[in-house]
Amino acid sequence: MTTEELSWRLRRLRKLAGLSQEALARRAGVSRNFLAQIERGESVPTVSVLRRLASALGTTAGNLLGEEPSTPHSGETVPVPLVADRIAAGPPAFVSDHVEGYEPLPTSLLHALGVEPSHAVLVRLGKDQDSMADTIPPGATVLLDLTPVEHIIPRHIYAVREEAGDSLGCTIKRLVLDPSSRVLILLSDNPAHLPRALRLRPGQPLSEVVLGRVVWWVPARPSL
Repeated sequence: MTTEELSWRLRRLRKLAGLSQEALARRAGVSRNFLAQIERGESVPTVSVLRRLASALGTTAGNLLGEEPSTPHSGETVPVPLVADRIAAGPPAFVSDHVEGYEPLPTSLLHALGVEPSHAVLVRLGKDQDSMADTIPPGATVLLDLTPVEHIIPRHIYAVREEAGDSLGCTIKRLVLDPSSRVLILLSDNPAHLPRALRLRPGQPLSEVVLGRVVWWVPARPSL
C-alpha cells in the first residue's frame, strides 16, 4: 500500500467513526499534528502507532493497510470507548489510561438515540453501584451522551461526577435542579438510598458536575 492509499483509508475510517483529528489522536495517544501529517501523506506511522490508530478506530492494522477485506457492515458501526466508572477531572471526557477497549455500536442506533458518535462513551458500573437497581442493575454498561449539559430534564437519568478520596468516578442518578437556589437533587430508584443535594457554585456550569445523559443500558452478563 502506498502512503497516499494509507492516508485516504485513515481519513475515511476516521470520518465514518464520526471522529475529529483531535479525538482520534487523543484515543491513539499521538499528537494531532502527527495524525494530520499521516492523513496528508507527509509522514509514515510506525507499526506501533499504526496498531494504536487501528485499535482506536475499532479495526485492525491489516484492514487499515487494505490487507484484509472489510466486512460488509464495517461502515455501519463506530468504535465507542468503554471505560470503568472513573471519569477525568475537568471538562467531561474520559482518561485514556482508563479505556478498557472499544465496542462497535451501530451508527443507526446512536442517531436514533440522538447521540453524535464522537460524544458517545460506554461506562461499566461497579458491582456495588445499586442506587438505581430497580431500573439499571449493578454492573450494567450504560451509554452516555457527553454533549455538554446546559439544562436538566427533571427526573431524567444522568451521570454525575463523584469524588471519593483521591479517586474520581461517576454515579448514575435521576436529577432535579432548583434553578433559583442552584441546588441539584440526586434521586435514586433504590429506596435504600436517600436523596442527596449538590449546590452549584455561583457561575459554575452544569457540565462541570453533570457528565452527560444516560440514553441506553444493558445488564451485566451472567457469570458462567
